[in-house]
Amino acid sequence: MSMPHAPKPENRLDASVEMGTLNAFYGGLLTERQRQALRLYYEEDYSLGEIAEQLGCTRQSVHELIARSGEKLRAYEAAVGAAERMRAVEKRLEAAQILLQSLTRRDLPAEAQAEAAQALRLIEQTIEQEERDHGI
Repeated sequence: MSMPHAPKPENRLDASVEMGTLNAFYGGLLTERQRQALRLYYEEDYSLGEIAEQLGCTRQSVHELIARSGEKLRAYEAAVGAAERMRAVEKRLEAAQILLQSLTRRDLPAEAQAEAAQALRLIEQTIEQEERDHGI
């Protein structure tokens, strides 16, 4: 089992983004204590000692709790794949958004421009809704 450690800033940032995304999808499957430890460590940037103080346990217990909780989230993602599918959908929506933005700048009939602008608004609304729903 891999254990969290004090990674380099870019690795810590990547881990924070990963855990935040996975927590948005699967956090409800964790216990309150697991969610709290992950939130304090990855979102609030608390040290293991600070978390141990908050939870009333040892640094080693926190270390193991964070590692096990992160592994659970990764296992859920490996089994279900919801976060990865969402990333793929976001990429396709962003590509469609770029194409539609390009169309709205071209010399097209007013009706075609209006339809392209409407489609662009729908994509933007979908992206915004997904960000609100999943915190991604």
